[in-house]
Amino acid sequence: MCGIFGFAKREGWQSESQLDRIEDIVSNLTFESVVRGQDSTGFAICSKDDKLVYKTLKRSDELVCSNDWHGILEKIDAETTVFMGHVRLATTGMVTEQNAHPFVKGSVIGAHNGVIYNHNAIASKIGKNVQVDSEVIFGLLNKKNKYQEVFDLLEGDFALSWVDEDYRVLKLMHEVDRPLHVAYWKKARCLFWASTEEILGTALKEAGLLIEIKELPVDMVYEFNTEDFWKKPNENGIKVKTNQSWSGSYNYANSYYHGGTYGSGNYYGNIKSNCKQCNEETYRKDKTCYKCSNKPTDSLRLNKDGEWTGTCVECKTECKYDQLQDSYNGYLCDICNYNSGYIHSGGSHGGRIEKQTSCDYCGDYQPSSEMAIVNSYVLCAYCESTEKKYSAQKQARLPANITDGSGSGVEVK
Repeated sequence: MCGIFGFAKREGWQSESQLDRIEDIVSNLTFESVVRGQDSTGFAICSKDDKLVYKTLKRSDELVCSNDWHGILEKIDAETTVFMGHVRLATTGMVTEQNAHPFVKGSVIGAHNGVIYNHNAIASKIGKNVQVDSEVIFGLLNKKNKYQEVFDLLEGDFALSWVDEDYRVLKLMHEVDRPLHVAYWKKARCLFWASTEEILGTALKEAGLLIEIKELPVDMVYEFNTEDFWKKPNENGIKVKTNQSWSGSYNYANSYYHGGTYGSGNYYGNIKSNCKQCNEETYRKDKTCYKCSNKPTDSLRLNKDGEWTGTCVECKTECKYDQLQDSYNGYLCDICNYNSGYIHSGGSHGGRIEKQTSCDYCGDYQPSSEMAIVNSYVLCAYCESTEKKYSAQKQARLPANITDGSGSGVEVK
């Protein structure tokens, strides 16, 4: 089990405060990802001018707390398009800096979570010696013109992040045995990703950002062109068929994570069924998905779409189960749970609850007291200032009526 994480953002778009928050989230992602691998940590930072790769044998949580971390963050600026991170739990190959991810193969830079069981056979076919199984993936991606040609050859499990010649395009893909989650910060035109929802959610929340987290559909290659980031990234992936017929010599069933607990031994490697309670796909032997296995049945109910829902004890909003957090007195929605953090920590709001409201333009949640109503839209301060600038520019382009002294209007264009 390894972990992949990072961000992709539109070049030159972000304000200084947004860049600062992106750096905070990167620090949080790096720190939180230590649970998925402690053998090495690595990054790739891509921009128009350069693609930098950094590798170390330090644990990711130790790295964030070291003097080296400030130097890494200094490499992130307005021109950065992709930051790709990886933490390694070694399965093949010695624990060395050279064997740490990301790997550079030709024009491809990539990171991998998973195990490739036939990597030696692939390496022999392409005439390459490899120390780590992951290397063959990016070697193939560098050589093959079609994704399907690559995945036809791979026997194993994988979640992947990579870039090639175009520094603006991030590519993400995972098959069913390795999780991968994303969240898009529309205001900053920035996409974040991490292996698990827990890691990504914690990293965002600790930076004060409440945005929706989604798991990417399996067996789809997503090409996220940061130049196209506007309202939301392209959600049209390229369908591929992965090889699920392999039978490897390793047994990592206890390390698979599908949103439940680690080391439970409660998953098949590649056999799926439907949850006997909610009918969602699951890989658990007891045919109960992680949501249903971990829920108190007396406080949740199925809606008409077959989704588990519950009521927030603070605001009484009906929410899907994955949007609820368990608290000492019942479930809290993400917003109320975020607010409750100020109560317990005595944070910047002085320990008091302050209602959060979603901006109608960018979708970010901000304190309601800081929102403005403009032309019937509820806007955060950033979008309000942007709207004012746009309106002023629009007004300047309109014909102006001036008076020539006779009382008649003279149109000036």
